[in-house]
Amino acid sequence: MGGQPVAGPRPVNYPPPVRVEVVPGTPYGLAVLGAPKTASGVAASALVAGVGSVLVSLVVWCFGLAGAQQGWGGLVAGAFAVLSILLGAAGVLLGWLGIRQIRLAAGNLTGRGVAIAGLVCGAVGLVLAAIGLITAIALSAG
Repeated sequence: MGGQPVAGPRPVNYPPPVRVEVVPGTPYGLAVLGAPKTASGVAASALVAGVGSVLVSLVVWCFGLAGAQQGWGGLVAGAFAVLSILLGAAGVLLGWLGIRQIRLAAGNLTGRGVAIAGLVCGAVGLVLAAIGLITAIALSAG
């Protein structure tokens, strides 16, 4: 053969079985393989909501500062602040639920770091939106 690759399917490396059950009345056995770990969808949703909250809170700041001289900054920033606060609350709640879900799954779910990141981003988005709204209202009124 001289170093050329052999055509055909490559062998698959299966994980070792968790247990082997004997099939009664036959010389055969049934190998039970472990289930692969699954990523938590709740944790991923927390991250999406948290990052969305941070991004929309930046829009709150932009509209609050841009419309401060004309007087419409507080109103438009307030509308986006409501969205940012709702997204932030969803990020915090889903992050907490994701951490809890992963802990209760006993090692069958992954994504604890993603859930924590969603929780933190949601909290940061809440704070940024609230401070941005207060700033926009103060600048529009004064």
